[in-house]
Amino acid sequence: MKARMRLLSLAASVLAGSLVLTACGGTHDMADMGMGSPSGTTGASAADAMFAQMMIPHHEQAVEMSTLAETRASSPEITELAARIKSAQQPEIDQMTAWLEEWGLPVMPGMDAMAEHGGHGMSGMLTEEQLADLEAASGPAFDRLFAEFMIEHHEGAIDMAEDVVDSRDPRVATLAQAILTTQAEEIAQMEAFLEGPANAAEGDASASLSAIELSTSLDHVHAAVMVGDSVLVGTHAGVVEIDPQTGVSVPRGESRDDFMGLAGDDRGLIASGHPGEGSSLPDPIGLIRSADGGSTWQPVSLTGAVDFHALAIDGDRIAGASTSGDLLYSEDAGMTWMTMGTTDALSLAWFDGRLWIAENVGAVSWTPGLEPRDTGLGTVLQFARAADGAVLWALLADGTIQRSADGVTWSQQGSVDEAGVLAATADTAYLVTPSDVYVVPAKT
Repeated sequence: MKARMRLLSLAASVLAGSLVLTACGGTHDMADMGMGSPSGTTGASAADAMFAQMMIPHHEQAVEMSTLAETRASSPEITELAARIKSAQQPEIDQMTAWLEEWGLPVMPGMDAMAEHGGHGMSGMLTEEQLADLEAASGPAFDRLFAEFMIEHHEGAIDMAEDVVDSRDPRVATLAQAILTTQAEEIAQMEAFLEGPANAAEGDASASLSAIELSTSLDHVHAAVMVGDSVLVGTHAGVVEIDPQTGVSVPRGESRDDFMGLAGDDRGLIASGHPGEGSSLPDPIGLIRSADGGSTWQPVSLTGAVDFHALAIDGDRIAGASTSGDLLYSEDAGMTWMTMGTTDALSLAWFDGRLWIAENVGAVSWTPGLEPRDTGLGTVLQFARAADGAVLWALLADGTIQRSADGVTWSQQGSVDEAGVLAATADTAYLVTPSDVYVVPAKT
């Protein structure tokens, strides 16, 4: 493609520190476009006026695309690039709008500008269908689509800038030169992003992420926790132990109860759910505890009264989300309980002194005695604290897996295309589905 070849050469020159401008093939007779010349004595021409009238809606669409990235992008590189594009192009829109006012010419919406100028100069503009596709995407899929669309958009802007880089109005020439330089650099950055390891496996956000097939598939997965080097998973038919390196899965202990909630720390495991075949426990089974890694279980409290479908433990502090919608909290290892509010929690985890709550409409963190705080992560399906308590992992609704050492700064570690339950060490997250375990090493 001629435009792409020219831009690659241009970008290489920019990055090398010397810019060689290549004129756009052919010239355009502005008189044929029905455009009057700007008033004033700045040297601006009809071509300059057309450039401003066409570039304003062109820039406005780039700002719209960049705004979408604020809530949909998962790559820090794309997020930062979109913010830079928005912060640069909005002032340029204001600058060109002022020129048109000075020249006594109207600012036109995109379709009107295209009609006025016969469609000339608007290359790279996204169609309504493309904008809809971008708006509907999120996570790694958005990152790739944003880069692909913005490359085309920037190529169109460079074509437009080349037409007026030699303008007699020094302001127009300066802006055109800035567009040529800046957008060529950004094209090179986006092309490098698309070719980089983060997009190596059809958009898999981590080239090192691997999926290992389970030796025996599971009927359902409710919750997971690390015990030593194994992942224990609560299922409809008891706890299953998984070797995350081989995928070998075997039942743990004799219980075949339906383990809806499962959590653990260095003091042991807690669980909740419903009695299974051969069980002597009432329905629901309330809170039960294991001191031997899930081999045997003993009732603790709320027997026959509460089914926790999400649990979190931190020493004597336990939090549980019941199927009734209540968030219950205990400070004495589950012996007595307080109702702290209501929640539709999908997952709970204690980290950094706070309870992290993944809900259907978002995610919050809560410190006993204080109001919940929004995490800024959007919808989270699973939280998992590392076995040593040093790191918190999160599986987001868009399939990205995030990691944080402070609960404030998050970094994407990988991306999956199916939901599951999450368990983790400080260095590795394990996402278990009914058929596979995904191994997600922390990026160094």
